[in-house]
Amino acid sequence: MIEKTKSVFAFASFTSFDAVDCLTGRAIVDCSQVNSQETPNFAVDDFKQRRDYISVQLGDLAQIARELDLERLVTELQKTQADIRKEAFRFVVVGEFSRGKSTVINALLGDRILPASVEPTTAVLTKLHGADQKTFKVRFRDERPEHEITFQQFRDLIAPVQPRRTNKEQCKRYEEQLKEVRSIARIDISHPAWVCKEGVDVIDTPGTNDLDPLREQITYEYIPRADAILFILSAKTPLAQSEVDFLVNRVLKTDVARIFFLLNFCDTLDKNDLEKVTQHCLVNLANTIEQPRLFPVSAKRALAYRLESKGSTSGKMDDSGFPALERALASFLQSERSLAKLRRPTQRGIRFCDELLYGPMAVARSSIGLDIPELQKQISELTPKLQQLQERRQTTITKLRLRLDLKRDELADSLQDNLREIAMSALDAVNTYDGPMDGEALRRALEQCVGPLQSGMQTSFKSATVEAFSAEISRAGSDLSEMIRDLNMLTQNDREISVIDCNLQAGVGAPRKLPAIIPIGAIGAGFLFFPIAVPVIMLATWLFGKFEDFIAGSNSRQAQLAKVRLYVDERYRGTIPSSIESFKDNWNHNTEAALKELTDNFDRRCAEMRESLESALNQLKNATKSASQRESELDQVETRLLQIKQNLASKAMEL
Repeated sequence: MIEKTKSVFAFASFTSFDAVDCLTGRAIVDCSQVNSQETPNFAVDDFKQRRDYISVQLGDLAQIARELDLERLVTELQKTQADIRKEAFRFVVVGEFSRGKSTVINALLGDRILPASVEPTTAVLTKLHGADQKTFKVRFRDERPEHEITFQQFRDLIAPVQPRRTNKEQCKRYEEQLKEVRSIARIDISHPAWVCKEGVDVIDTPGTNDLDPLREQITYEYIPRADAILFILSAKTPLAQSEVDFLVNRVLKTDVARIFFLLNFCDTLDKNDLEKVTQHCLVNLANTIEQPRLFPVSAKRALAYRLESKGSTSGKMDDSGFPALERALASFLQSERSLAKLRRPTQRGIRFCDELLYGPMAVARSSIGLDIPELQKQISELTPKLQQLQERRQTTITKLRLRLDLKRDELADSLQDNLREIAMSALDAVNTYDGPMDGEALRRALEQCVGPLQSGMQTSFKSATVEAFSAEISRAGSDLSEMIRDLNMLTQNDREISVIDCNLQAGVGAPRKLPAIIPIGAIGAGFLFFPIAVPVIMLATWLFGKFEDFIAGSNSRQAQLAKVRLYVDERYRGTIPSSIESFKDNWNHNTEAALKELTDNFDRRCAEMRESLESALNQLKNATKSASQRESELDQVETRLLQIKQNLASKAMEL
């Protein structure tokens, strides 16, 4: 491995940094070829083109629904179009304290928003998203409503002035500020920066060696939901063992699509030292992750350039290493995650095409040749049957809720037993510890004992949770699908429907028997379900260099270990109730979302069937065309529908 990386380091210089691919031994992006005056390339044009194309198809589909007087479907299609444009990418920035996370984010924003040198006791999870104006909103852990604060209030909140120990009034005010910080879940910041306005949410997490267990748990719950992780390292203290442990046990276990490693403070090293530091990072990262991508940067330089260059074109942005990083992020968004973001609306559009063909269009064809009294009779007979089906639906949903509640409680008991076992293992690690009284050594001993247990528990528990939830949803979905088939039989009488095929099936224009519905049960594990974040009590950590303060006042080794034991017990056993509560809250949230989706889907299909019959009746009452003319019009509508479906299906294959 070392031989492979030796040739990499010709790239490094004091004034220009390139991104490095560990396995190829080549710079990923040659910054000397980057025009530093260019606007950062975060336009992700390819994603926008695909998104706009799909949106046009959905708009055409909504027009057909409008022509068929299906206003409910029109509204749903319009909502899907709007959702595509609201879809955001999520970059989560992680790293230990003093790695320059805030400066990195400020450099991406081109604005000094986040204060540097925030104390661990006042660190807050921050979410930045795009808007025309800067705003700051505080979200609390308790029931208090969110409220907006000023920029200065934001700075004062998370970077308060340290009090003089002799000034009791200042100390009291400082403690009140710390209490307020601990009650905050996160701060939402709106910002007009290009990186946010291009649909990217940037999540700034507290340090991964955070001292607050609740805040630390929130950080780890965000990691599995990230589209990409920006992992900040420091060239001053390159890739500490605690960072490797965090990468292995916390990041790589969550199936994050891509990790970008940023080696910050590269401007503080000369060429030779930077080569050695980069080699050390690459070799060690390659032991844990395939083809790591490392970006030597100076966030300080990048921020200074962007602040100085407002309204002008002077400066040398490539000196900071940021152009390589930004282009790699944009390429990632275009080629990988952007495709995943478009799959759901594309599949939904295809499903709507099928539902129109097998529902309203089938009813319209079946009504050709009927007289008004006969169709009115069908509508009249349908009403009580729909009521019966909805009563059956409600019974199915009620039983599903009860079964899901039972599963939740079973899994919560299992989680509690696992967490207690982990807590006991952590205490055993302290009781048997015979190494030096050093914060890093103690942390490593705990990691070696507890880390594998936590990782194994998280993997197995997540698998059991997904399997249990999906199985119950699929079971109920199958029952509801049978009801929908019964509903279709009420109006179609199992007639064979002939449609123009548009080359989607063998034989253009060949008649075929269409399936009754798109099964609701099929959405149980994918369309409805999203993974439940598994709460895991985080590793006990201390701020390096301050462990002496932690054990201050305890003279003997036994007394110092006793203090450590109390701390570890609080961190592991003391947070079990909040972890169980967090799991139940997540499960309940997923349950309500799934039940609502199943109920809405079923009720929508019932409403569409009634609307289809009423639409057919209105058209029959206002008929000015012969049956053959009406048949021809329906053929044209079907051709349009199948063309839209073909367009969406082709796009789906690209995704």
